[in-house]
Amino acid sequence: MGRDEPVGATHFRADLEGLRAIAVVLVVLFHAGVGQLSGGYVGVDVFFVLSGYLITGLLLRELRSTDRVSLPSFYARRARRILPASFLVLAVTLAASAVILSPVRFAPVTKDVAAAAVYVPNIRFALQQTDYWHPSAISPILHFWSLGVEEQFYLLWPTFLLLAWRFGARSSRGLGFWVGAVTLGSLVLSVVLTPPDPTSSFYLLHTRAWELGLGALLVLGTGRLRNLPSWPAAATGWAGLLMIGAAAVVFDATTPFPGVAALVPVVGTGLVIVAGTRGPASWPQPQPLLVAGPMQFFGRISYSLYLWHWPVLILGAVVAGAIDPAISVPIEVALAVLLAAATYRWVEDPLRRGRLVGALPRRNLSMAAVASVALVVVAIGTGRVVTQRFAPDGSGPAAAVGETVAGALPQLPDALASPTPSAGGAPASPTAPVAVTVDGPLPKDLLPSLLSPLSRGPAAAPPAHCGLNDPDTVSPACVSGDPGSATTVVLFGDSHAMQWYPAVERIAVRRHWRLVTLVKASCPYEDVTMRSGTRVFTECDTWRANAFARIADEHPALVIVAGNHRLTPAASGDARDLMLDGVAATIDRLEAAGSRVAVLGDTPAVPFDPIDCLSRNPDHTIACAVDRSELFDDVWLAGERARTEAAGATFVDTASWLCPTEPCPLVLGRYLVYRDTNHLALPLSWALTARLDAALVPD
Repeated sequence: MGRDEPVGATHFRADLEGLRAIAVVLVVLFHAGVGQLSGGYVGVDVFFVLSGYLITGLLLRELRSTDRVSLPSFYARRARRILPASFLVLAVTLAASAVILSPVRFAPVTKDVAAAAVYVPNIRFALQQTDYWHPSAISPILHFWSLGVEEQFYLLWPTFLLLAWRFGARSSRGLGFWVGAVTLGSLVLSVVLTPPDPTSSFYLLHTRAWELGLGALLVLGTGRLRNLPSWPAAATGWAGLLMIGAAAVVFDATTPFPGVAALVPVVGTGLVIVAGTRGPASWPQPQPLLVAGPMQFFGRISYSLYLWHWPVLILGAVVAGAIDPAISVPIEVALAVLLAAATYRWVEDPLRRGRLVGALPRRNLSMAAVASVALVVVAIGTGRVVTQRFAPDGSGPAAAVGETVAGALPQLPDALASPTPSAGGAPASPTAPVAVTVDGPLPKDLLPSLLSPLSRGPAAAPPAHCGLNDPDTVSPACVSGDPGSATTVVLFGDSHAMQWYPAVERIAVRRHWRLVTLVKASCPYEDVTMRSGTRVFTECDTWRANAFARIADEHPALVIVAGNHRLTPAASGDARDLMLDGVAATIDRLEAAGSRVAVLGDTPAVPFDPIDCLSRNPDHTIACAVDRSELFDDVWLAGERARTEAAGATFVDTASWLCPTEPCPLVLGRYLVYRDTNHLALPLSWALTARLDAALVPD
């Protein structure tokens, strides 16, 4: 993403500055939620090609003029160019996150900042399997993944070119062979690895290096490319811009990326670079557009704007709260532009030229190392101080693991697990006011701790191989419980079904059931075609049809279903009625196969992040309790019960388990109730085993 001089040129290529402007504007508008640019993330790929072109050009010019590459000088130039602005943004983002975010949301940010300070944020996000499109908790440092790719490329590429040069590849053709081999190898890895592992392929160097490599290959063909006639050059340039624009408009979160799809913006960027090698040009070539004043402005500040825009948008959304994004987001984008312009003027440009820190490589590298270490120490230290009180103690999750092994994880107290009886002794209505939730601090042995609300332990974890990637439509075998049993039970649905796996699996072991788990996130059990925006999730229909066929083959004695009813049906009409029709349709199909069906009432939706609230109010959990009328969709639950019972199936009303008092607490005993706004914390699921067992197999 750096702004450097191209190889073999004595003039500054303003058209490349304009291409940077296109790249950063695409990324910023995509992240700002401009729906027409659903593929605006390809701006990063434009940056990659430009970086490969410019950096290889600088290195090749040094090789040809001095027969060597001074690695200290190269790394010092990179440090002066990249690190001052990035370290400034990291430090400010760290400080702002400490103030704006809740303590538990701040904790992972400190680790993200530390990873970015040592140039490996992309590796951290890949190891965490952070979904770039739907992260469970959006990091204000997520966009630093691309800097990690470039920094790792800069670390390896000079040595690679120097070795190739020393071993005889001193011509453009010779170097082109080795650069081409690396580029082709990386492209093959990207195409092969993206479908089975899209997350790692998105973040890591080995599946992204070909994009920088293509830019390097363009450098080696510069001599011939300069002879391109005017009209072919114009056609080439406009074709390249069209390819970039088409990718930005047509691609979206469902496009397998990078893989084959990345060829469109990458080749398009290459064509624009090729078109500009003839030098300054006039219409009808695209260069006049690229060298226009606004394009040059955004090109100059593109690096700083890329750094600032994401934390401003993410943290700004937290500060804005309920303010209409149509109002808050433009303000945030404008603020990011102002910060970028100031950073370029007073930090980026002076330090790049060495005016503030000099240009001695040893001094530059020493300062970079000290700054990296200091940022890591401050980030990790701050994170530990802020989150110290939320760390589990010896009686918390670690101890509970031992209880789990022994099969003695404590159940919820009866007083918390059922509504208070009425004066006549009859059970109270689930919607009737009952005992008021008692205030108090968070339990020191909270299960799980707020620092690990998404963790699987201490409960039995849903097997990792049971989950499906977005395009998958056939569930794996996923058999647990007592695999040799003649009695088969199926757990069927989306993530709202999978959250009950710890309890269902424990019941299966106790009752000697062979448990088959058929789940796919965002694909409910209701036999209804779903959509998101304009996209129809036909893969959910295919998966559901495959699941029905699998269930028919299994001949289960019982099918347990649960699903998120708040999704949007593709058909027109009342969404709730369409979903309720889907409830009846699914039950009819399952019962026609001879299975008994049990429907678990859908989980409520907490109107705010429960983890955030509890960590902001650790001494007064009552502040996070929610009125039952606000938490539960009683109209849906009544309809789901009616359709279920009309079909002769069993409806399990979990509402009284999750809200035994009014208002509904977010902590029951020592158990955290929700791990996010609409999923149960898995230890609670385990703790509710006895109640679920009694509901599924009544005496």
